[in-house]
Amino acid sequence: MIAGLLVGAALGWWLLVIRPDAFERPVESAGGADTTISSEGNRPVSLARVGESLAENRENAIVRATRAVAPAVVSINVVQQKAVRNPTMEYWERMGLVPRRDYYSHVQSMGSGVIVSPDGLIVTNQHVVADAVQVVVTLSTGQQYHAEPVETVGRYDLALLRIEGEDFPYAALCDCDDLQIGEWAIAIGSPFGYLLADTQPTVTVGVISALNRDIKRAEGDREYLGMIQTDAAINPGNSGGPLVNTAGEVVGINTFIFSESGGSVGIGFAVPAERVLNVVREIEAYGHVREFELGFTLQQISPGMMSSLKLDDPVGFLVYSVTPGSAAWKAGLRPYDILREVNGQPLSSPDLLRRLVYEAQVGDRVRFRAEREGESWDGEILIEETR
Repeated sequence: MIAGLLVGAALGWWLLVIRPDAFERPVESAGGADTTISSEGNRPVSLARVGESLAENRENAIVRATRAVAPAVVSINVVQQKAVRNPTMEYWERMGLVPRRDYYSHVQSMGSGVIVSPDGLIVTNQHVVADAVQVVVTLSTGQQYHAEPVETVGRYDLALLRIEGEDFPYAALCDCDDLQIGEWAIAIGSPFGYLLADTQPTVTVGVISALNRDIKRAEGDREYLGMIQTDAAINPGNSGGPLVNTAGEVVGINTFIFSESGGSVGIGFAVPAERVLNVVREIEAYGHVREFELGFTLQQISPGMMSSLKLDDPVGFLVYSVTPGSAAWKAGLRPYDILREVNGQPLSSPDLLRRLVYEAQVGDRVRFRAEREGESWDGEILIEETR
């Protein structure tokens, strides 16, 4: 027994004095690799390898996507020319004592944008640069450029600008139709840019809340169809900035929010990137966005019309007028035809046709089924550029 005690004491002395590293214990790091925590006297425990693994874990898909896109996000400072009225002068003008004159003032505003090609093509919102007499673009590096307008598309609230230079950082527009409700969404822009006084963009994160939202806004009666809804915070100054997925692709251009206070309440909307891509491709191919008109108007069928026209089926709309020589005229539509179907779908609401026209491009074909004097017939409208 005494011999056993002596052996145990000797072994303990050897472990403490000769091999103190025997008490170091392996710890599994966040990344799954083993690392060693050791202590020497009263000095702090060494967590070097654990720290490296934690840093790797913190670099998730959102961080990587932000790092990829943020250098392409720009702040847009705009000097706009706004019409102003002087109440006193308006009174004298109405009295006919002084001639009517238009008065203007220069107002400074700002928004965001994103570079989408290495030669300096920038996408933003049309309302950001409306009535602009000067547009200055600031990159995240602090470099500033005077921007020239390339094209505006009012129906989509989009504007394209260009800055002189080459090899600019740029973001990829996603030509994707597989966005999922609930997936991560990253909004990047320059909210409250004058107050923050910093060239680095701000990042907020949420999810795709809904798809294909149709909204009619009071300001200027502008209509937005097929919008992406997100709860990623969008604040004043964010308009025109990108909405990004975790793959680092731009899936939308942040455009407006619903808010009573003016700040974000988690209901924001973005123009889908596929729409932006169509605009960019039109400009690359033709130098401008080709405009078109179908050339006809519709009227809802009332019970009285059904009786006088001897109609049995209420689904459809009366073709009220057709412009001679228009695409609809060439397709054979005439006033008092009944339009029953569009692209294989029953025309139960004018919203179907409005959405189709909103998203159509020159060269598209619109299939329809119409009825004339009780006879059904099929036709096709080829959308042509309006010159």
